[in-house]
Amino acid sequence: MYTREITPAPEKLIQNGKPVFGTFDTLPKKLDIKGVTTPYAGIPYPPILSRLRIRARAVYVFSLGDYVGVVQFFDNKILNMAEFALWNTKRGTKYVYRKFLGVRRKMIPTKLGAGRCSTRTPGRRIRFSWNHQSGRLLLAVNVKGFSHRPEIKIFSQGNFNDAASKEIVSVKPAPTTRRCSASWYASVPITTKFEVKGVEKVAADNAKGNSLLFVNRAYYKFITRGESITASGIIDGKNVSLRLSTTSLDAPNTSKYNDNALFVDGAFTPLPPVCITHPFGIAKDWNAQDYESMVDLSFVPQNSYSRKANFILVNASYDTVFGFLNGSVLRADGSKIELRDFPAVAQISRIRL
Repeated sequence: MYTREITPAPEKLIQNGKPVFGTFDTLPKKLDIKGVTTPYAGIPYPPILSRLRIRARAVYVFSLGDYVGVVQFFDNKILNMAEFALWNTKRGTKYVYRKFLGVRRKMIPTKLGAGRCSTRTPGRRIRFSWNHQSGRLLLAVNVKGFSHRPEIKIFSQGNFNDAASKEIVSVKPAPTTRRCSASWYASVPITTKFEVKGVEKVAADNAKGNSLLFVNRAYYKFITRGESITASGIIDGKNVSLRLSTTSLDAPNTSKYNDNALFVDGAFTPLPPVCITHPFGIAKDWNAQDYESMVDLSFVPQNSYSRKANFILVNASYDTVFGFLNGSVLRADGSKIELRDFPAVAQISRIRL
């Protein structure tokens, strides 16, 4: 059965100008990858130019009964954006709220002890924050509605110290060993108060659900592409989170270094590299399979949306697809997690610098 070596995290991810690669079950002080010497073709760029090639992204996926939500923050130095999307799995409707932001310094914090990502624009208040000292992971959303979109208020709270919570940090070559991509995962059960008013009317207090926070920081190439499938929810009373991805930043040896992960009630299973395909287009069925017989999933799209942004130095496009996962995933202990119409979010990204 496939496995990866899991070790405690070093104090710093960059030591003596070189990344420390691996999968870690403890957290460093910072998810910081600055300080790599000659990250591009061995050319000694000034550090300020190398740092401009570092991009960061934070994705928070959560499930609440019939609803699946996605909160995303994009830190592309020049093009920064916050986005919130909510999908009703029963009705099939989706609502998307986004805000383009100006240049911000460290829009996505590097400190893992405590930090927050937020936008306080009137009508587009989106924030999630974490504090390991208090053990809290908080989400607060307050977006105004229009004739075709409802007003949504969400306050969600998770506890890092919960027995069903688990955090992992992964550092891999991107794609050469001169550069790196660092990711932080946090699978956390949540309790949520939310209200939807307008086109749809729903209100709930103390709704139980599950969530997966994924934060990535990497040295990007001039053209970077990626595909991913993320899901978080409850199956037979178990808190389950899953993320599968393939990108142009993947290391040559994906069996040793990759970001695929499964979390079940606080237990982490490293997954092998997978092949994600959608031969008939992103609106038709997707397949995600590996060569170790651990992952055998199909993804059936139900709704989607796209966004494109063109600035002077950045051209970016993103496709987000909501749908259901069916199939099975093998855990490290040999047991199977069967997924039947399990809500998930698939994404395709393209960034050209």
